[in-house]
Amino acid sequence: MPSSLRLLLVVGLTGLLTPGTQAQQAEPFEEPPINYSATQTNDRATAINAAFQSRADEIRSMPAKKRLKWLLDELGVPVESQLLVFSKTSMQRDLINPETPRVLYFSDEAYVGWSVTGSFEVAVFDANLGTTFYLFDQHATKNEPLLERSGDCLLCHSRHEHTPTLRTRSTYPDGNGEPLSGSGGANIAPSTPLAERWGGWYVTGTKAPFEHRANLTGKKADDFEGPNALPTRNLATLDGVVDTHRYLLKTSDVIPMLMHDHQVHVHNVLSTANQDARIALHRWPAMREILGLPKDAPPQGSCVVVFDSQAEKILDALLCRDEAAWPSGGIQSDGVFASAYAKTRKPDARGRSLRDLDLQTRLFRYRCSPLIYSQGFATLPRELRDIVLLRLSSGLRAFPPSPSFGHLADAERVAIHEILTQTMPDLPAGWGK
Repeated sequence: MPSSLRLLLVVGLTGLLTPGTQAQQAEPFEEPPINYSATQTNDRATAINAAFQSRADEIRSMPAKKRLKWLLDELGVPVESQLLVFSKTSMQRDLINPETPRVLYFSDEAYVGWSVTGSFEVAVFDANLGTTFYLFDQHATKNEPLLERSGDCLLCHSRHEHTPTLRTRSTYPDGNGEPLSGSGGANIAPSTPLAERWGGWYVTGTKAPFEHRANLTGKKADDFEGPNALPTRNLATLDGVVDTHRYLLKTSDVIPMLMHDHQVHVHNVLSTANQDARIALHRWPAMREILGLPKDAPPQGSCVVVFDSQAEKILDALLCRDEAAWPSGGIQSDGVFASAYAKTRKPDARGRSLRDLDLQTRLFRYRCSPLIYSQGFATLPRELRDIVLLRLSSGLRAFPPSPSFGHLADAERVAIHEILTQTMPDLPAGWGK
């Protein structure tokens, strides 16, 4: 086949074979090669079930806070990450209101939610399936899994790029935590101004002039936006606001809140990239045969289009591009989360780590997300992972930088490259060249 004709055929097939472009009823993650709901998981929840199913009745009979602490310990989730949300934006919405908010905890590899008196909600990550969801019901029978996989969660958690993902929303809640009908609730993105975040959440540790929408309820949208909006409500602790004895901490600190916003976004980008890259690779043999290429021919056409697009999205997320501006003077907190977060630092020979926080003008001192070390990144298809890392290495070392790296100062780019060179496992052969 002439090369020019082959190129035209590749381009023409791109729209046909690129994930998400086919007219179909099923979600792309429910079809090969993902087969999300029909595939047995292999994640941290699966391992916990295997290790503790024989003790299921004993664990379910623990007092609620002890049971919660057990689950957090087994998942490696720090108590210091505690966040409280009082908007009715969960499947257990009837248990949530401003007096009894839902509590969330998170780590690089897991998220846990609990509506007081209800079931624990768990999200972890599977190498092939992406984000997976479970319920831990204290009233389940002995023969039911301790952590039971939940398909109901997908009613809300499959709306980002038609991929099973996480959600962090800011709403306009009324006095009972119900989002106001027709109000401007939205998912929180990196570019979302801080003044527009966290409606329906409790956030502690903030001080004027820092503006946000946490800790407030209203009767109309004008209570949250515009010239007549309610003033920011800053709280040091939640004592006197909720019954803090029901929870593991008395705070819902602003720094873990900011970290949660960041991590949810990066995890969602990684999950979408993982899904789309696997679907593209699954479709490549059919395209290769149509093009008459040998079986060892590397991916071309739509595969390359998908890899290029997803690699750029991953780099944007990892490098904290287009993040909202911070208030003058930075953001302070009680320091409890920062200390816990630093326990898993991976320092280079100079003691620098991607987990080092800035908190003056941004979240991280070195703006490359520590989630680059996560299983969500490590288990990307090798072809996509290598593209991301090689572009990252090239972009960090370029002087002057390309626009995609221009928000990072020269010294910061050098530091990030040096840290990753010493701490990132399994770097591709072209790294640093």
